[in-house]
Amino acid sequence: MAMTYPHNYNSPLNKVVIRVDDLWYDCTAWRHSHPGGAQIIDQFHNADATDAFYSLHSKEAIEKLQRMKGKPVDPKDPSNPDKVSVDFQKWRKELEKEGWFDRIWLIDLFKHVIPMWSLYVIGTMISGNYPVLATLMIGFAMQQFGWIGHDYVHARGGLLTKILSYTGSITNGFSGDWWSQKHNAHHTFPNRKEFDSDIHNEPVLHLWFPTADKDVWYRKYQHYYFHVAYIFLYASWRMQSIQFVMGSKNWLERGLIALNYMWLAYLPWKVALGSIFLAGYLVAFVVTVNHQTEPTIEANDPYHFVKDQYTTTRGIKTTWLSEYFFGGMQYQLEHHLFPTMPRYYYPSFRPICKKFAQEHGLRFDCTPVWEVMVLNYEVMKKWAQENPNKAK
Repeated sequence: MAMTYPHNYNSPLNKVVIRVDDLWYDCTAWRHSHPGGAQIIDQFHNADATDAFYSLHSKEAIEKLQRMKGKPVDPKDPSNPDKVSVDFQKWRKELEKEGWFDRIWLIDLFKHVIPMWSLYVIGTMISGNYPVLATLMIGFAMQQFGWIGHDYVHARGGLLTKILSYTGSITNGFSGDWWSQKHNAHHTFPNRKEFDSDIHNEPVLHLWFPTADKDVWYRKYQHYYFHVAYIFLYASWRMQSIQFVMGSKNWLERGLIALNYMWLAYLPWKVALGSIFLAGYLVAFVVTVNHQTEPTIEANDPYHFVKDQYTTTRGIKTTWLSEYFFGGMQYQLEHHLFPTMPRYYYPSFRPICKKFAQEHGLRFDCTPVWEVMVLNYEVMKKWAQENPNKAK
């Protein structure tokens, strides 16, 4: 993708035209029916969306777009892709031919889905007599179902994939539709201010110095309390999901989320709350170290899908013990480049991803767990210092 500026979605648009491959498409009439939301399409107005489009969409969606009438791109158009983007698209096509995106359902079911459902069932059964053990079991399963639901919201094609995309709704009370819109923006604009909501956790946590009028007195302590803030991640996502589904027409999702809350009401309240807080902490611990330790990008800085992924994403070197715990998120860069690729391919894919970086002069960060924990603390401490904007 060529160097372009993403459109600030706070500015209303009457017409939206995006580029995919060598055609410009007028998306004005149907962007509000886009499953990923109109906002992300608006952000690519008058820009090349090729890399992001192929990264996040199914074969059916690609074929649907290709059936639309598009306007040919001028050969001298400034949005024409550079060598990195051209090679990235060739790379993706090669991976598709080699079967890297083919899912092996036995691995999905027996390594991830069935074991975690077993923890839910056993934890529920013992919750009255062994509340602490039940909280640990259910909390860990909630965390893992976060990764599982995340995988299937990204997955594309097939009835079983569609069914499993509701995993997060029934196991964690999350809205997949809400998550898809929020998370796709994160994938497309990682660590970009005003576009990636995952880095906007102020006023609780700051990853840059705020303006004087938005500063808070407790920011200087964030490197002490940020682990406490992590506890409330799942509670926050649950509340955001409820707000979203109240305005949506997805009755299936509403029903599944309602079932989740009925199950929580059945559990002892300490087990229900403890599980949500534990799962939230475990997920936050994993997801923050992948991006929080990396550079942030200003809203109007030049945009390049591939280069931005390599710049803002850190991989984690895990041991056999932490490999399962991280739920595939230790391969965050591999996942960001190819989110529809099943996560059990990522360990073998990492060397290939690194090779692409070396061939194109791109950054490639991969750090052991303990080291990235230290880096995360240092980032929190850095932005807890005295604000240079204080006098402004």
